[in-house]
Amino acid sequence: MKTKNLLNLSGIFLSFLAIMLIISPEKEVKAAINNKPGNIIVTNDTSSSGITGHAGIYIDATHILHTSGWKSEPYPLVISEQDWHKRYDSSKVIRPKSSELGKKAAEMAVKYFENKKIPYSLKDANKGPKDITNTYCSELVWYSYYKAGKIFKVRTTMFGAVIYVEPRSLVTPYSFIDKNNVEYNGFQFIDNTW
Repeated sequence: MKTKNLLNLSGIFLSFLAIMLIISPEKEVKAAINNKPGNIIVTNDTSSSGITGHAGIYIDATHILHTSGWKSEPYPLVISEQDWHKRYDSSKVIRPKSSELGKKAAEMAVKYFENKKIPYSLKDANKGPKDITNTYCSELVWYSYYKAGKIFKVRTTMFGAVIYVEPRSLVTPYSFIDKNNVEYNGFQFIDNTW
């Protein structure tokens, strides 16, 4: 009798454990990643002016500086990693292989964008990512690395050959998660799943 009750309790416990594992939200798993200053986070859950994705930069292990373009958030803003994952279901994360570069880029993000009244706009994107009169999400990230001494180059083709160049106009969020750009620029994927 005791063995039967023990088996029933074991079965109930294992069933409960299985249910908890199945219904645990992915957001909890994402938050468990050990993020570092300078990590770049990109989501595919949004688009603006025909550009898919959104990007931000970690300024510490749990806070992301970004500019959303939302009317309620006209300027760059720091949000928690938890709030990011509440807004955007799917994200990928990269980081530079040099932790010093990541820290410096995070410092530059804070210096040039945190609490600054730089309006969100794509209208000046044709001027290149070094002009931050207005800004947009992926420009904020690119510029932070630029000021840290890293020009994140993007892949293109010229006369049939693949080359990497400094962006002369719009930098898209997906530029940061293109596997060739990631490798060429000395970054690595920390989370490469949507």
